[in-house]
Amino acid sequence: MNIQKYCVLTAILLTMGACDKFLDRPPLDTITDQELSFSRTEMELYSNKYYGSFQTFNGYDLGIFELDNASDNMVSGDYNYNARLAGTVTVPSAGGGWDWTAIRGINFFLANYHITKEAPALVNPYIGEMYFWRAWYYFDMMKAFGDLPWYNQPLGTESEELYAERISRSIIADSILADLDKAITLLPAKGQAVQGRLHRDVASLFQSRVALYEGTWEKYHAGTPFGVQGGQPDRYFRKAVAALEGMIQSQTYQIGHAGASEEDYRQLFNQTDLANNPEVLLWRKYDRALDVYHFAQNYFGVSDKNTGLSKSLVESYLCTDGLPISLSLKYQGDHTIKDVVANRDPRLAQTMYTSGKPRVVISGDTVSKFTVPDMTLESRLRNTTGYQLYKGVDPAADHTAGDITASIIFRYAEALLNYAEAKAELGECDQTVLDQTVNQLRNRVEMPALTATVGFVDPNWDFPELSGLLNEIRRERRVELACEGYRFDDLMRWAATHLIQRPMLGAKMQQYEAIKNQFNPILDPSAIPTNNQGYIAPHWNSPARDGWQFDPEAHYLSPLPQRELTLNPALRQNPGYLQ
Repeated sequence: MNIQKYCVLTAILLTMGACDKFLDRPPLDTITDQELSFSRTEMELYSNKYYGSFQTFNGYDLGIFELDNASDNMVSGDYNYNARLAGTVTVPSAGGGWDWTAIRGINFFLANYHITKEAPALVNPYIGEMYFWRAWYYFDMMKAFGDLPWYNQPLGTESEELYAERISRSIIADSILADLDKAITLLPAKGQAVQGRLHRDVASLFQSRVALYEGTWEKYHAGTPFGVQGGQPDRYFRKAVAALEGMIQSQTYQIGHAGASEEDYRQLFNQTDLANNPEVLLWRKYDRALDVYHFAQNYFGVSDKNTGLSKSLVESYLCTDGLPISLSLKYQGDHTIKDVVANRDPRLAQTMYTSGKPRVVISGDTVSKFTVPDMTLESRLRNTTGYQLYKGVDPAADHTAGDITASIIFRYAEALLNYAEAKAELGECDQTVLDQTVNQLRNRVEMPALTATVGFVDPNWDFPELSGLLNEIRRERRVELACEGYRFDDLMRWAATHLIQRPMLGAKMQQYEAIKNQFNPILDPSAIPTNNQGYIAPHWNSPARDGWQFDPEAHYLSPLPQRELTLNPALRQNPGYLQ
C-alpha cells in the first residue's frame, strides 16, 4: 500500500457511518490525551496528514521539476519568483513561514503516545515517523530563519517557553539529528515497511542531508553575520558520512543502468510504478482506480509554465571526454541547440528538449515531436530561455484521463552525492570513495570516471578558491539533481553570492530568428529581450537585468514577522532587516 492509498483509507474511515463518534471529535492536533487512546490505527491516521509535506505532483503543477525556479538552474519569467534571491524580500507583519502548527501537533503526539495499549512492535514505526516529521519541519524552519526556539513539548497559550529567545542553529541542528537518530531506531527496514511509508533508510538519507547542510553552512558562512560561534563543521560532515556508510556498503540500492545511456537517466522520472526500482527509496504512486492522478503532463512537453533552463546550467555539463566546455576540443559551441548537446554528457539531452524528441505518443506511435521551444505561448505557459525542460516528460501519458506518472521523493543518487561531498570536505575522498559514489552516476550515462586528482583546471570553475575535486563533486551534484529542487539550498549553504548575482540568461537568439516561421504563433524576435552578446535575457527589462539584487548581508535568511517580535520581546530580527 502507498501514501495515496493511506490518504484514501483516511477518507473512507471518516465517511463511514460507523465513525460518527470519531467525527464528533475535535481535530487530532487539538484533542487531549483523554480523547485519544493512541491505538495503532489512530497513530497511523495521525501521521498520514504529514505525508502531504513531500513535494509531489498535485493537480496541474510540475512537482519537483519547477522548484529550481528558485535557483540559477531555471529562469522564471517572474524575476521576483523568489524574493530572497531577487532581493525584494520585506519584513512581513505576520506569517512569512514562522508557523509552528505542525510541530505543535507532533509534540502533542510525542508527549502522549505512551498511553497506548498496543505492543511496541506494532506502534514503533508510527512513533519513528513522528520523530522524522518533527525533524522535517524543524529543518525547514532552520533553513529559513537560522536560530530558533526549541519546542519539544506541547505548549499552552501561557507557556513560558513561548517567550524564550532563540538558541543557536547548531543546537537546533543537533536536536534535529537526535530526532532522526530516534527515527532510525524505531522505523522498520525498507523491506519490512509498508510500501509508501517512511523507513529507516529514508531517515538516514535525510539525516545526511541535514548534517551536510549544517556543516557547509558553518564552514562557508564563518565570519559573516550568519556564522556560528565556535562552529564545528567537520563534526557534521562526519555525521553525514556515518548516516550513509551502512547504506552504501550494503549495496541495497544501486544506480539503474539498462545499457541505454541515451535514455536510462531520463526514464527514471517518467515511470508509473517504482516499487522494484533499485535506486528509489520513497515515492508516491498515482492510481486512476482510486481517483488519484494529476495533470503535470498537460504541461510537460507542451509548454514550460513560464520558465526555462538557464545558460549557466547548460554550460555546466561536461563533454564526453570528461572535460569542461572551456577545455574540450569536442565542444561544438552554442550557436544552436544541436551544437550545444553534441558530444556532451548524455544527461544534458535527457534534461533539455532537442529536435525530434517526442512530445506526444499515443498507442506507441509518436504523433508530435519537438521542433522549437514554446517561446510564443502566453506568458504563463511560455518557455523563457530557448532551452526547454525534457526531464520529467512522459510523452505517452494520457492527457485526457489524468496522468499517473509517479513522483520520486527520495532517491539513492542524493545519498551518493552527499557522501562524496562530505568525504571531500573532510579531505578523505579518495578514488575508492569516488568509485563508490560519483562514478556510479557517471557509469549510468557512460561518462569518463572522475579521478581523485581531477586531471585538469577549469578556468570557469564556480568556486576557484576551492579544490578541483570539490568543484567537480559540486558540478556532478548540479547535473545529476538538476531541476529537482536541490539547487536553492545548495546556493544558500555554500554562501554562493557570486553565482546568485550573475545575470540569468538563456540560448542564443540568432538561431530562432532564422526559423521564426516555425513557431506558432510566428515568433517576433524583437519581443524576446537579449543582452549585448545576443543571449536571451528574460530579466532584461526588470531590476534583475544585471543580476538579482541579492544582499549577502541579509538574504541568506528570511526575516521574522513583526507580530512575533512584538509578542515576544526576547526575539531578535535576523541580520540585515530592521527590528
